[in-house]
Amino acid sequence: MTTCIRFWWVSPITVRWTLPVTCRKKGKRTWIRFVVVPGYSDDDDTAHRLGEFTRDMENVEKIELLPYHELGKHKWIAMGEEYKLDGVKPPSKETMDRVKNILASYGHEVMY
Repeated sequence: MTTCIRFWWVSPITVRWTLPVTCRKKGKRTWIRFVVVPGYSDDDDTAHRLGEFTRDMENVEKIELLPYHELGKHKWIAMGEEYKLDGVKPPSKETMDRVKNILASYGHEVMY
């Protein structure tokens, strides 16, 4: 059985405590999905912090990098909401490879 824990719009402190405890307690295989957004989450420091945070989590089998895209933009517009990432382009292959290599240096299987 697959367990999916979703964290969005929550405090980093909540994620930092809940994710490792939940993974260990349940003994579940865990995949981390990380969205790479240019100008927000594509820098080396963010990748290193994610690598350090997950390095000792035995249940983390792999990290899946998800390149940002605008496929959901029309939904925001249809709801009359401002699309706050307007003008942000998807990350380049070079950016994705750089983030992948940083995370792999922490012993993770990383894919995108």
